[in-house]
Amino acid sequence: MKNCIIVHALGNTANEYWYPWLKKQIEGKGFICYTPTMPGLDNMSYRTWANEMDKIKSEMNEDTVVIGHSTGSIFLAHYLIENNLKVSKYIGVVSFNEANHNGEHEDWDKINESFFVNNLEDLKKYAKERICFYSPTDIYDFKKLDDFANKVDAEKVIIQNAGHFTAVTGYGEKFEEILKYID
Repeated sequence: MKNCIIVHALGNTANEYWYPWLKKQIEGKGFICYTPTMPGLDNMSYRTWANEMDKIKSEMNEDTVVIGHSTGSIFLAHYLIENNLKVSKYIGVVSFNEANHNGEHEDWDKINESFFVNNLEDLKKYAKERICFYSPTDIYDFKKLDDFANKVDAEKVIIQNAGHFTAVTGYGEKFEEILKYID
């Protein structure tokens, strides 16, 4: 059975932004969809998130679609590589593998460090298809988002004025563009 895992961004939960809407849409396509809520900022690291993901690790297989938003996207890349897990599709929304704020949220950069991987290119071995959504108006450096997509040889979906794909830029309740990549 096809399934999907959606991992939220830093400081969020699975019940925010477009995640619940997307889960419902994906389930309507016949998928089983998991949306774990990862540990929050007070207890956030790659390891604490991996411990949470381990609870559904047995559900991941070559028919699985994984979708990560921001920190959720680098988390999924790291997790797939570390656990030698093969999936059908990796969809990263604002994917990065290095600190890249413009100094606005240095604490986020520090938190995200444990998620980064040295062998990012290995994602190509574990995700048959790779798609990266990002925007020139994001709070993260566009060149670094583009570098991530290049390193994993992803299909690039660049959306003008989408920012960080949150409510501020119209992605509070829905994310319709992503649906055409779920099949």
